[in-house]
Amino acid sequence: MYTGLPYSPLHSKAWLERFLKKNFYKKKYDRFMWWRQYTLRNAPLPKISSLRDKIINGDFDMGPFQFEIELTQHRINEKWESHKHEDTFREATQIDKARIKRLQEDRDKDEKTKLEELRKAFVLEFNMTQEQYDREAQRPNKSILGFYDKMAKRYGQRGWVTRKSALNLSKSK
Repeated sequence: MYTGLPYSPLHSKAWLERFLKKNFYKKKYDRFMWWRQYTLRNAPLPKISSLRDKIINGDFDMGPFQFEIELTQHRINEKWESHKHEDTFREATQIDKARIKRLQEDRDKDEKTKLEELRKAFVLEFNMTQEQYDREAQRPNKSILGFYDKMAKRYGQRGWVTRKSALNLSKSK
């Protein structure tokens, strides 16, 4: 990496491009959400799906926003090296900076809603309160699925049956 660049992304540009290509779909241009270039591979499951199925599907995984931000930072760094005058650099990076700002807003909103949904789902699925969930979530875990299994052992599931599991039970009889 060069010194004096405007941004210092965590990952290399080649790694980011490979990661995004492997884990997300490249979107066609959308004039209403022009700042987004990638979308999730798997569509989120419906609300009646079990929490475990949603976790396995990746409904609570990190979205592409942070990786797109880093990729845009690499583009700005490339423009920094190619432009000799500060005014032309500013003009050339206005759209990229607007993209970063909107991606950050989308990332924050997406993470907040996913964490709230995850909290609600854990409290509904297991015999635990919101305070117990908050305390348990403070402890480090390697994956959400591992956390799910640990909470299932520690707190046990509620006595009610979900619609999907009731359908599976009626089919097996």
